[in-house]
Amino acid sequence: MNTRRITLIVAVVLAIGTGILTLRYLTSIQQTANVQQQQVELKKILIANRDIPARAKITPDMLTTVSRPATQVEPGALDDPKATNGDIALITIPSGSTITETRVGRPAEVGLTVRLKPGMRAVSIPVDRVKAVSGLLQPGDRVDVMASVPRGQGSPPKAVSIIRGALVLAINDSLETAGATPSPDAANLVTVTLGVTPQQADLLTMADMNTTLRLALRSPQEPIRSLEPEALDLPDNSPAAPEPAGNVPAPVQPAPAPIVAAPAVSHAAPVNPVTVIDGDRVVSGGSQ
Repeated sequence: MNTRRITLIVAVVLAIGTGILTLRYLTSIQQTANVQQQQVELKKILIANRDIPARAKITPDMLTTVSRPATQVEPGALDDPKATNGDIALITIPSGSTITETRVGRPAEVGLTVRLKPGMRAVSIPVDRVKAVSGLLQPGDRVDVMASVPRGQGSPPKAVSIIRGALVLAINDSLETAGATPSPDAANLVTVTLGVTPQQADLLTMADMNTTLRLALRSPQEPIRSLEPEALDLPDNSPAAPEPAGNVPAPVQPAPAPIVAAPAVSHAAPVNPVTVIDGDRVVSGGSQ
């Protein structure tokens, strides 16, 4: 048999064997992926397939149904296009964002009180562009509230995240933004209004009075409770209490000044400073 033919046959056999092994490998990977996908619970949700301006009426052609792991679904996500019939966008919804109960509603649902769920409270805190993510926050975003605790007696300064996933209800006095990405230069941030629980409202008010607050923007795909909030411990900077009176030593009395004796007064007759000599005798001013 021709050597060239033998080589060709061997190459064909090797190619067929390689193809079979590759096919089996890909099949096993696909089966493994299918098993893993079956183990992860998937949930259908609605997302925007285009930028939806605020106040725009929601129509079916603006929405797309996708499947995502249940752990990555935002709270209040809608899954039925019929649930948005007659609704409008309460805020600007960027393309790819999840359609949630807080982002769409009836035309009358444009007030702040309507957006608050039962048991929630709206609390405003003072901010600036640095503390509010350079003015890029929008109503409907989720943020973590961080508190910077000042230095205490013997303790270094620290920062803790006291609230996780708070809902941004308003920026200044606006319940919506003009565009999907507002200009930082045009954002004159003064206050941000957050939707929190009554306990979080008390904590936020106390932290605002005693610490420096800063907001951290969260990804919409991250579950709100992926991280637990941290406890806020304020340092004790009160002055030390005085010791009881019984432990205070008696004051040291100063030693009395030494008594200086007055100089003695001499009653002797004054000596005449002038010496008078009479012959070989001293008459006065000297010794005899």
